[in-house]
Amino acid sequence: MENMPLTSTSVPRTPARRVRGRLVVALAATVALWPVLGAVGLSDLTLAAVVLPVTALTWVAVLGLLDAPRPVLTGTLAGLLYGAVLVALSLAFGREPRPTPVVLFAAGWELTWCALLGAGAGLLGSGVQQLRGRQP
Repeated sequence: MENMPLTSTSVPRTPARRVRGRLVVALAATVALWPVLGAVGLSDLTLAAVVLPVTALTWVAVLGLLDAPRPVLTGTLAGLLYGAVLVALSLAFGREPRPTPVVLFAAGWELTWCALLGAGAGLLGSGVQQLRGRQP
């Protein structure tokens, strides 16, 4: 019996599907819900209770129902962009200045948290794709 090298062509390879940049930007654009609904005059708690579930459901539905290629990576990248916009808005419109170490820690925390949430939405979207008989 002969050992086959791992680079053998006996296993068919499917070409890698690319992440759609427009989809990443469109998902991250849901960050606009924060200032839009904030202008309506909702309290901070009510605002978060509305925006977070709407954003999560939208992302899972879009990643799962639109057959997004590589949904976990797409969700993660959208989460990073979403977090970057949140950090930029916070720095631009913050009420009082904060010490630099606090700002850096908070920015890192927000980017990490949003990327993890985006990956989770992508994982759920991948599950929706599999339930529909699609291959993510």
